[in-house]
Amino acid sequence: MAVVTAAFEVLSSHGMQGTTLQRVAEHTGVSKASVLHYFSNKQNLIETALRRANTMLRLEAVAFLNLAETPWERFYAVVEANFSPTTFHAEVAHGWIAMCAEVPHNPQFQRLQTAIYRRLNTNLYSALKDTGASETEAKSVAHTVSLLIDRLWLRCGLQIGGLNREEAIVQIEGVVGLHFPDDTDASSPKTR
Repeated sequence: MAVVTAAFEVLSSHGMQGTTLQRVAEHTGVSKASVLHYFSNKQNLIETALRRANTMLRLEAVAFLNLAETPWERFYAVVEANFSPTTFHAEVAHGWIAMCAEVPHNPQFQRLQTAIYRRLNTNLYSALKDTGASETEAKSVAHTVSLLIDRLWLRCGLQIGGLNREEAIVQIEGVVGLHFPDDTDASSPKTR
């Protein structure tokens, strides 16, 4: 739906406070009444836009996971999806940062972000556990990589140092290499 796409674009450009139903309507080329026909308020529209953006990432992860044959390929499928060339851009990161700033104050956004983090950690942990890592190590590395993914997205959104997807993945590989120095599959993913 064009209104949902426009809502995310407006959120990315103007932040949470600058995102209004009127601005989304103008960006879409429809009336505010048309936007209100589908969404009763700004919060519902933005939540729908964020869910749609997350669904796109999830579908990309599923596509990569379907190609993966080994635990390391599964691990890097999740990493690749999080740094996809179609989504890992400052403009998309701006929308994510705007939403994250509201998470402490918005129960709907809290639920959405909790689900996103839970799925990310579960996917990373599952793949790492299947590499032969201990449960403790798999949980620890999955948690660390999850935190690093967030940090790299933040850096992308803040446009500090011109971070690109290849550099982001190198950072992930560096952390993984510290924990699995003897596993050559850990540093040479076959999903790329």
